[in-house]
Parts: sequence; structure tokens; C-alpha cells
Amino acid sequence: MSDNTKVLVRKARDQDISAVVEIASDAFSPYGIAEKPETFQLRLTAFPDGCIILIAENEIAAYGCSEKWLTEREPGLDENPKATHQLDGRILCITSMAVKMKYRGRGYGLLVLDKLIEIAHREGCRKIVLETSHAQGLFLKRGFTTVQNRTEREISLDVMSLDIESYGSKAWTAT
Repeated sequence: MSDNTKVLVRKARDQDISAVVEIASDAFSPYGIAEKPETFQLRLTAFPDGCIILIAENEIAAYGCSEKWLTEREPGLDENPKATHQLDGRILCITSMAVKMKYRGRGYGLLVLDKLIEIAHREGCRKIVLETSHAQGLFLKRGFTTVQNRTEREISLDVMSLDIESYGSKAWTAT
């Protein structure tokens, strides 16, 4: 990321959902794991503090969505967060995260991930879990480990986790 590029990471809003859905569709359709558009609205409604966007060059360039769980389990595609999100949960599940194609390679994925790690700390979570079909390298940069491989919709998905209790109290901060 160049020093003169200004980005803003903020909570997502209802009016951001169409751009988030477009980024998600572009990112995940080639892998056969694009989720339903209504799932993103449900995520924002269930856990507004866990849905963020990154703005660059006056447009939404990346996003991240999460929810909190009481017990660790395998993530699933298109789950209804109104049924799975628990206010008292101490496990943060990153349910979806992507960077718009033209903004890849600028470090924006790490900025979004850092903000989600910060949210996990703020929410008192002890662990972060997620699944990915192709972005393992991004998560490895922040200490995630692969704990399981599973198949959904005939696509191989790595379930990854980060124990943030031992990670320390300092969250990664976006600069």
C-alpha cells in the first residue's frame, strides 16, 4: 500500500450491502461458494459491530463480516446469523471477507483482518475461527493455523483458527 493512499475502515451500513454482495460474488463465485445476498443483510442485522468495510478511492474496496459463538464448531455457508450469533459468545467466526479484484495486492485484506482481530479483542473473544478455500496465506500471516479440512458444495475448505488468549492483549492495528 502506498503511503499516500488513504483508506477508511468503518462499520458497514445498510446502504453498503449491495457493494458487499457484489464483491463477495466476484470473489467467491469462481470457487462455487458465493453466498446468498440476503445472508449479508442478516449478518449486519445480527451483529452490526462485526460487519466492516474498507473504503479506498471513494468506493468500497473490501469488507469483513463476523459473528460470535458460544461453542467452537465448523462454519457453514449461508447460515442464518440470527440463529447462530450469540451476544455472549467468546468465539468470533469470520463468516465472510473479501477484497475487490482491482484492489488486491495493496494490503487491504490484512487491514480488514486486523480490524476483525481488534473487534474480537474488544468483544472479549478468546478464539477466532473461519474457513477459506484459497486465502490460507493471508491468515497464516497473522498466526492462524489450519485445524481441519472439509468439503461443502464439492469445494475443499480449510477451517482455520487463532487462539487470541495466547495472542496477547495487543490487537493488530491498521495504519
